[in-house]
Amino acid sequence: MIVVRCDACGGSVAFDAERARAQCLFCAAVALEPLPLDQPPPPPERVVPFAIDDAAAREGFAKWCRGSWWRPAALRDVALQLQPLWLPAWRARAEVELHWAGLVAARTRSGRRPRAGVDRGAAEAMIPASLGVSPAELAQAAPFPPASRSWSGHDGAIARELPSLTEAGARTRVLATLEATRLREVAAREHLHDAGGTARLHALATSLESLPVYIGAFRFRDRPWRVVINGATGKLVGRAPIDRVKLAIAIAIGVLLLLAFAWWSRPPDQPGEPEDDAQPSVARRRSS
Repeated sequence: MIVVRCDACGGSVAFDAERARAQCLFCAAVALEPLPLDQPPPPPERVVPFAIDDAAAREGFAKWCRGSWWRPAALRDVALQLQPLWLPAWRARAEVELHWAGLVAARTRSGRRPRAGVDRGAAEAMIPASLGVSPAELAQAAPFPPASRSWSGHDGAIARELPSLTEAGARTRVLATLEATRLREVAAREHLHDAGGTARLHALATSLESLPVYIGAFRFRDRPWRVVINGATGKLVGRAPIDRVKLAIAIAIGVLLLLAFAWWSRPPDQPGEPEDDAQPSVARRRSS
């Protein structure tokens, strides 16, 4: 086994020595630095198994390419480099006690009145321990089912990213994540404005899991692009190129509509008053 770190994005990936790649799985950079190892990195504790294979992941990418009118037709012909990967993440479960306060609509002079309360309930959060995949990407690719088995020897045939976040660091992020999530839920339920709150976590349990993902990389218009596919559900996350011709047509149509609206909504011309112009001539005839 070898471990390499990408100088561009910072991701560290452990490979089987026979399956080493010449470029980073996350950003396709080739500036990879081998990391010296005194001993192999410990394997993950629990894994979420892959439920879709390479063919299903590629079919999902093909549907994604066709999924929007804004995407160029040439996108369907790109060469996709697809790699399975075990992605490290901390799964946290806790009982959340949220002390909240906010303003609700009321028949007062200001139209608002204060309201406060305490909300309790079980919650779960997934905190990425990855440098290659962002928290936003992981949140969009969720949900991932709970880990159903322990790491086994054949799992090592798939590359895995090494965790970059300790359990202590994960617990700090868990508190902020669960507090913000529960506060949004309470604010929506109670119709709160300017909501705020403080959370306490009880019976917090964390476990480091390996999540199944496919990293898809392709080039379009001489730029690298990337998608992340949930290996358990097939959900795909990624930014797509936009068809420039369609965008130009849409902008032109929008400008024409604005001009038409401005022309139709302009005030009508005011008619002249010929009587005023005739008064001086009448006055001159009288004087004569």
